[in-house]
Amino acid sequence: MKLFYATDVHGSDRCFTKFVNAGSFYGADAILLGGDLTGKAIVPLVAENGVHRGVFLGEGVAGEGEELVELEKKIANAGYYSHRCNPDEEEALRADPAAQEALFLRLMRERLGRWLAVAEERLEPQGIPCYVNAGNDDPAAIDEVMEASGWVQFLEGRVVELPEGTEVASCGYANQTPWHCPRDVDEAELGRRLEEVIGQLRDPEGAVFNFHCPPYDTGIDSGPKLDENLRMTSGAGGVEMQPVGSTACRAAIERYQPLVGLHGHLHESRGVHRLGRTICINPGSEYNEGILRGALVDIRKGKLKSHQFTTG
Repeated sequence: MKLFYATDVHGSDRCFTKFVNAGSFYGADAILLGGDLTGKAIVPLVAENGVHRGVFLGEGVAGEGEELVELEKKIANAGYYSHRCNPDEEEALRADPAAQEALFLRLMRERLGRWLAVAEERLEPQGIPCYVNAGNDDPAAIDEVMEASGWVQFLEGRVVELPEGTEVASCGYANQTPWHCPRDVDEAELGRRLEEVIGQLRDPEGAVFNFHCPPYDTGIDSGPKLDENLRMTSGAGGVEMQPVGSTACRAAIERYQPLVGLHGHLHESRGVHRLGRTICINPGSEYNEGILRGALVDIRKGKLKSHQFTTG
């Protein structure tokens, strides 16, 4: 049974499309998206004399007609949300944080709804199961959108079975980050949530732990070291890195020794680490470049036969 796993697409239309197509492309029996589904920002495109102008990735952009449509596709492929408006609407939004948040949530939900429709349209005829989980960056308001899908199975806090019977336990929460993301919790609360979902398993040793946050100090949890102003620090060798994963996640894996751990969260920490008998995998992410990094995991007769990274 081949499972294709990817994570941290952060709103990228291009990466999600590649994810949906990965099942047939890699000959996978099922596909799983591990978390952080939503984008990070809105790009207002303000109408001025028929031309919509804005700032995208630090550069001024403009378009009208087909050019505007192509610009919006470029913004969506990088994981951002474009929003057409007039100058008065933009000014009103800037002055109203609550309105900004409401718009942000609406755009997130709309894109996820479109994604789910695409996944169902393409995958159901092929009989390829699709599993999707949230991550610590994802607000709770998206959950009901995911749960409404007729084909895609939403995983948060649940156990599901892969086509050949292997159980998958999922948790998208993470230990506290400096940005206080929607699903950031302290280690004690994270440990409670992990134990709760693990408790639903028949056989933890033969299961897959789909935990968005990687285990602490494993090399697949390295993130930039930040100063008091949340700026990256640098040394003689460049940006300083440090382990920022979860001690609760590591403790759970060391205790139960599942077949494999699937993780994400730290985009720059693509790699594999063994904890006892458990192979822990973080495929990394380059969503803003439209590159889908993934892992193909082959499970046969209750054992992990092989695993390999993919890039596309």
